[in-house]
Amino acid sequence: MMKRITLTLVGGGASSLAFLDAFTRHWNYQPNQDVVIFVIEKKSVWSVGNAYTEDSHSNLLNTQAGVISGLPGLPGDFMHWLKAYRLEWQPDFPNFTIESSSYAPRALFGRYMQDRFYRVIRQAAEKNIFILTFAADVSSMDACPDSTGYSISTECGHQLKSDAVILACGTHNKIMEHEQHSAKVFSSPYPVRSVTRAIDLNDNVVIVGARLSAIDLAIGLLERGHKGKIQFRSRGGFFPSVRGTQGTYRNQFLSPGYIEQNFGTVTLADLARLFQQELNHYRKHHEDTLESLQFPTPPVTNFHHFLSTEIELAKGPRGWQAILYSANAALDIIWRKLIEEDKQRFFTDSWSNAMALRVSIPKENAVKLLNAVKSGQLSYQIDTETDSQADVIVYATGNARDLTQADSPLLHHLFESGLAVSHPHGGLQILNETYQVLDNRGFAHASIFALGEITNGNFLFTSALDLIVEHGSRCATSVIASLTQSEPPTDESSWKQEAGNQPSSNQR
Repeated sequence: MMKRITLTLVGGGASSLAFLDAFTRHWNYQPNQDVVIFVIEKKSVWSVGNAYTEDSHSNLLNTQAGVISGLPGLPGDFMHWLKAYRLEWQPDFPNFTIESSSYAPRALFGRYMQDRFYRVIRQAAEKNIFILTFAADVSSMDACPDSTGYSISTECGHQLKSDAVILACGTHNKIMEHEQHSAKVFSSPYPVRSVTRAIDLNDNVVIVGARLSAIDLAIGLLERGHKGKIQFRSRGGFFPSVRGTQGTYRNQFLSPGYIEQNFGTVTLADLARLFQQELNHYRKHHEDTLESLQFPTPPVTNFHHFLSTEIELAKGPRGWQAILYSANAALDIIWRKLIEEDKQRFFTDSWSNAMALRVSIPKENAVKLLNAVKSGQLSYQIDTETDSQADVIVYATGNARDLTQADSPLLHHLFESGLAVSHPHGGLQILNETYQVLDNRGFAHASIFALGEITNGNFLFTSALDLIVEHGSRCATSVIASLTQSEPPTDESSWKQEAGNQPSSNQR
C-alpha cells in the first residue's frame, strides 16, 4: 500500500525554490511512498517572489550576471542559462548584452528562476515527489482536531490538509496609516511599471524612502520620460553606495571559522576591529581604491556631490564592498554571538546606514540619477514630512520587519491564535537550528517551519540570494528529519567552508 506524505509550502518565491531543490536532493526515494507538496502562491508566478517579478527592465540586479545563481553548487548557472536559451529571452530583452560583468534586469533573472523551478519539479517526480502549484492567498491555518496535521484555508474558500507546513511567504508591506493628503498616494512602488503608468508625466513626485525600491521607482519614472520633479525623502539621510569593479573575495577574519574559534561572544567594537583587519589583509593581496571609510557615514547633504564621488570611486575596485558581501557566510554566527545590548543598538542606531553600505547599486543607474540631478529634475531631502506641493506621494520605506505591522491576514491569524509569536527584532520566533516555529508558550511546533524574510530577527539578513539558498537547504534537511525521525542529512554547504582557504577570483 502506498504511503503518502503531504506538505504545504506557503509562498512561491526564491526561498521556496531553494527549499524544493534541497528537499528533492536529500529525500531518500522509497518505492512504496510518495510525497505531495502543495506550493501556494497568490501571484500564480513561481519562484520569482517580489524581487524578480515581471516588471520594468530598468529594475536591475545589484550582483553581476557572472556571479549570481539560483541553485547551490552551480556558480555561473545564470550565465549558462542566458547563453543556452538566448532565443527564448532575447526578443523581450533586446538591449541586454551577455557579459559576466553586466547587471541584468531582475525580470530576466525571474525568467531564469521560473525555468529552474520547473526543472526541480521534473527532478522531484523521479523520486515520487509531486509538486503541485496552487494560485491562492492563504488566510489561516489551524491544527487538525485529531492532531494528525494542519488545515490550511485560502481566501477563496479552499481547504487543504497537510502533515507539515513550511511558511516561506516572503516580504510584506506595512499596514499604512490613513493620512489626509491632497496628493495621489501609493503605498508601494511596485510594480514599478504599473505605478509609473498611473502617474501623469508632469506630476511632481515625492518618494518617501531612499533604498533600492525608491531608486527602482525613480529610474522607472526617468526611463518612461517623466517631466515633473522627483524628490527622495529620507529619514536617516543615507543612500546606497555604487558598486565598484572588484571581484569576489573570501574573508579571512570576518569568516565563520575564525569567529567561531576566537570568540565566545562578539560586540560591535569587535566587528569593527575584524573589518579593519580584513581590509588591511585585502589591500596587501589585492588592488584597491584608497578611500576614506567611516561608520556611521555622514548624512547626504549634497546629493550631486555624493553621486559624483560614488561614481568616480566605482570606476575602480572597492575592497570593503567585497568584504561585506563575503561576510554573508558569517552573518549567522555573528548574529548568534552578538551581545543583546549591541543587537538593540544596531537596529536603533545603525540598521539604515548598514543597509546603505551593504546593498550597492550598479554604476549605470547611479549615472542616470546624477544626470537627473544635474538637470534639476531630481533632488534629495532629509525629511519624511510630505507637503502640499507634491502631486503624487509614493511610499518606498521597505517591508514590514515587525510582522505585527504586516499587511497579512495569515500572519495576524497566527499571532491571534497563539500558533506563532513575533521576535523582538522582527519576524517569527523559531528554533534557529531546525527552523521550527515557536508558539506563544515558547514550545516548538513539530511540523510548522519558517524560512526567508519572516525569520528576520532570528537571523540578521536573509534577502541575499546566497543566504536564501543556504537557509532553504538547512530548512529542508530539518523537515526531512522530522518526517523520517532521523538525524538531518549532511549538506556540503558554503557556510561550512573556511572563507579564505580558496583563492579569490577577479572579474573584469
